[in-house]
Amino acid sequence: MRIGFDAKRAFLNYSGLGNYSRSVIESLAQFYADENYFLFAAENKNELFKQALVRRNVEMVSGASFSKTYWRSYSQVNDWKKLNIDVYHGLSNELPFGLKRSKAKTIVTIHDLIFRKQPFNYKFIDRNIYDIKTKYACNRADKIISISNQTKNDIVDYYGINEKKVEVIHPSLPNHITRMISMDIQDMVKQKYQLPQKFILYTGTIEKRKNLLTVIKAINNLGDKALPLIAVGKKTSYFDEIKDYLKSTGKNVQVAFLTDVNNNELNIIYSLSSLFIYTSLFEGFGIPLIEASAHGIPSITTKNSCMEEAAGNGALYIDPLNVDETSDAISNLTYNSHLHKQLSTLAIAYSSRFNSRIQADQLMKTYREL
Repeated sequence: MRIGFDAKRAFLNYSGLGNYSRSVIESLAQFYADENYFLFAAENKNELFKQALVRRNVEMVSGASFSKTYWRSYSQVNDWKKLNIDVYHGLSNELPFGLKRSKAKTIVTIHDLIFRKQPFNYKFIDRNIYDIKTKYACNRADKIISISNQTKNDIVDYYGINEKKVEVIHPSLPNHITRMISMDIQDMVKQKYQLPQKFILYTGTIEKRKNLLTVIKAINNLGDKALPLIAVGKKTSYFDEIKDYLKSTGKNVQVAFLTDVNNNELNIIYSLSSLFIYTSLFEGFGIPLIEASAHGIPSITTKNSCMEEAAGNGALYIDPLNVDETSDAISNLTYNSHLHKQLSTLAIAYSSRFNSRIQADQLMKTYREL
């Protein structure tokens, strides 16, 4: 089978959609080595993914069009025809236009519809572009892959798609997440970022939807009983609200904000943390939760959400906007060693279902059934 991928994110996005794209391509190329894979991307700047191109069954395809955007959005379909692509998989909510010019079957992965559920977090033009592209992809694809049951329900509700067309295949752990870490490397990262002996970890963009200010308020309420907080992620304008709170009210919070942390360092920071907190108001799935679980780090996260699919029974679930409930959960996991150990064991066991072989098997089965 000749399988094409929209590989833009694999080469250009350091985390998130980039990690998902790389894990899909790498797992398939590894476990189904007899198939041929074509990575459609106008440019390949990401050093993280250069190793994929050394595989004999993987080929890079870059268009000769005068416009990279035009090639990706439209004319790459002409290259599908030349290369006799059997299946094309759009890995990040979109497919190119003009699909009828090729006989290839098409699949699209939909990660979330946050731009529909929380439009106030997006600029008007951005959310409309996302909506047009996602709706088109859902309507035209032969099959839709959703990364969670919640996202599947959103696709059905917002776009009127038949639920039989949508298959839930959870993401696998990113390739850089591993428990095989030497003490020397742990010490190097600990010293580089001046990490305390015990700390609470948050990872993700520091934006309003991620709800980090509520976490900081909860830590502040605990006074000197609270562990320090390490927040790893890109800052947005929402960070100004956090900064103002820390300056005026949050005198009890010990917090460090880390940016430009690479994936290998992040993996080590997970392993050094005492507990992980991710009380986002809305996600498509919540990959950071499975990253923490793989290290046996218990989590505190949002109840009645897709985060339950990601964290399973290795987490405490709370109302993300309830400061007192957040404080209680942090205190419980900090000082109840029996609960901490129990959730740690459950987290490791639950994370095993997100291995790359399972994802590859499910994807290949879907491709072959088209």
